[in-house]
Amino acid sequence: MLFSELKPKQKTFLTEISYQDVLAEYVLGMLEYPNFPVEIEYVRYLDFLLLKEGKAALYKSSYWGRWVIGNVSFEGIDLNEYGMLQDAHVFDRAGHDELFKDWLNSQECFVFFNNRNHTPDINIPRYADLLAKIDISLNANIVNSRMSPIVVAKDNNTKNQLAEIIKQNHDGHTEVITSPNILNDAGDDITVVNITDVNASDKIQYLLHAKDDLTREFLNLYGLHITGTGKMAQQSVEEITGSNNAALVIPYEMIKARNDTLQRFNALYGLNVVCQLSLDT
Repeated sequence: MLFSELKPKQKTFLTEISYQDVLAEYVLGMLEYPNFPVEIEYVRYLDFLLLKEGKAALYKSSYWGRWVIGNVSFEGIDLNEYGMLQDAHVFDRAGHDELFKDWLNSQECFVFFNNRNHTPDINIPRYADLLAKIDISLNANIVNSRMSPIVVAKDNNTKNQLAEIIKQNHDGHTEVITSPNILNDAGDDITVVNITDVNASDKIQYLLHAKDDLTREFLNLYGLHITGTGKMAQQSVEEITGSNNAALVIPYEMIKARNDTLQRFNALYGLNVVCQLSLDT
């Protein structure tokens, strides 16, 4: 099925989901985990869960008999002094689940957080929503920018001759007019109604520029530089490039939160697993 054949709600849903995937790819590619005890192709699932849910678990699965990355929720009756439940309920993507008591001190379950505030990354869905809304505006303006006049004729004979003239012009041919009505009374018999906004093309350029700005703003949050050539008339070059050197505040916070858990894991198992910026970033 073509995208144009989908219903409006389906288009909006798929567009936003697509933008979430694209924006997540930028962030997922920033981090790497040398010596992680899980196959490299599955390590991305850890960051995916951390970005989406704010937490994830690395645990020794009794079902699989090896270390597994899974989703986690906290359960129990008693809260500790920091208001946290003490039991971790983990489950893998195949539906197998396990319960680990006192996860803070467990030697077989290690809970990771996306940051030290223990919150998910809301920037990805937030910017995906804005980018999807810009696409809706772009689509509306592109449709409304079409030159589609409606020709109103007084009778079928005039209508048929006008239709033939329009058809010949679309085919690149010259049409000879034979009707005296069309020649003599064109002003009274033929009315052209234009229901489109031909100036919408200007709005399209501004919307495209806004899309670039949003993408650049999102990437700057993570210290990623994107080169853009667009420039509004009232902007200076300094204003455009001033945000290109944003600090890696969010990525370093993500790395710190992940390494807090890895430090306890390494101490127990004598390993040297670290979270760091990817050399390919």
